[in-house]
Amino acid sequence: MYRLELSFDTEVLDADAVREMCKKTDEIFESEDLDCVDCQPGKRIYLDKGRKQDYGRFWAAIFALKDASWLAEHIKECFWYNGTSKENLITEFLRS
Repeated sequence: MYRLELSFDTEVLDADAVREMCKKTDEIFESEDLDCVDCQPGKRIYLDKGRKQDYGRFWAAIFALKDASWLAEHIKECFWYNGTSKENLITEFLRS
């Protein structure tokens, strides 16, 4: 199962900024037909829907997230789960 968990740095952002960032992040994933399954202020978890093309859909959304640098710079944690492996996308992708 594919999964992406991310959280925003809520300590340096006001509540309105966090809400806007969550909204924009949800829009990115929804544009790839992926839904937030755990939507908390400042934290998001997205799961696959069991479709063969979900791997590509996740990576399209992750690339869109990286391209939204104003958004990516405020991500505190971002973990990509590809089956049993876990990858920290902040250190290994988003900020490189």
